[in-house]
Amino acid sequence: VRRSVPGYDVIVDLIGILAGNLAKRLNHALFCYDVGCSRGAVSASILAQCGSAEHRVVGIDTSEAMVKAAQTDIVDPRATFQVADIREFRLRAADLIVMNLVLQFLKPCERLSTLRRICESLNPDGMFVLTEKVQADSYVEELHLEFKRAKGYSEMEIRQKRDALERVMQIDDIDSHQERLHEAGFSSSFVWFRLLNWVSLIALP
Repeated sequence: VRRSVPGYDVIVDLIGILAGNLAKRLNHALFCYDVGCSRGAVSASILAQCGSAEHRVVGIDTSEAMVKAAQTDIVDPRATFQVADIREFRLRAADLIVMNLVLQFLKPCERLSTLRRICESLNPDGMFVLTEKVQADSYVEELHLEFKRAKGYSEMEIRQKRDALERVMQIDDIDSHQERLHEAGFSSSFVWFRLLNWVSLIALP
C-alpha cells in the first residue's frame, strides 16, 4: 500500500491523532471499528494515541490471512480482530469508525446502504473517517504514476495493477462521496487530507 498510496503512513498516523483528540473531547474511553483492517495499521495507530486501558478497537476484514496477520502483529488486549464483511456485520454503537481504502471495492449499488448502517451505528458525538482514491484530472493521474515509478514499480507492474484494479475498483469524485454521505444521514462531511488523487474525509452524524 505504501508504494501505491501517496501519504498512506501520514493518514494512518493522523487517524491515531484524531482518535486521541476525540477521546479527550468526549472525556471517555472510545469504542472504535477499523473496517477493512488488513494487518491492523490503523488499529495500532489508534491504540498508540489512546492510553486508557478501557479503549477498544475492533478490526474486521474479509481476508482470513489479513486478520491472522493483525492478530499476530498487534498483541494488545484492547484490540480484537475478526473475519467479517461490513455489508453484513452487525455494528454496535461506536465513537469512531474508520474505513480506509474499502468503499471503492464495494459495488456502487452497495455503498449507500453500507454508509447508512455506519451512520446509524455512530454515537451522536462520534466520527467516521473515509479514505478513498478519487477521480482526478489527467495531470494528477500522471503524477500518481510517477509516484509509483519512484517507488520502484516497473511499467509492466503498473499496467498489471491497473488492469487488475479496473475490474474490481470503481472510484467516485469527491462531490459524489459527499453527496452520498449526506444521503446516508451524516449531518456534515469535509476533506481533511488530500494528496494527489487520494482523499480522506471526516463525516459527522
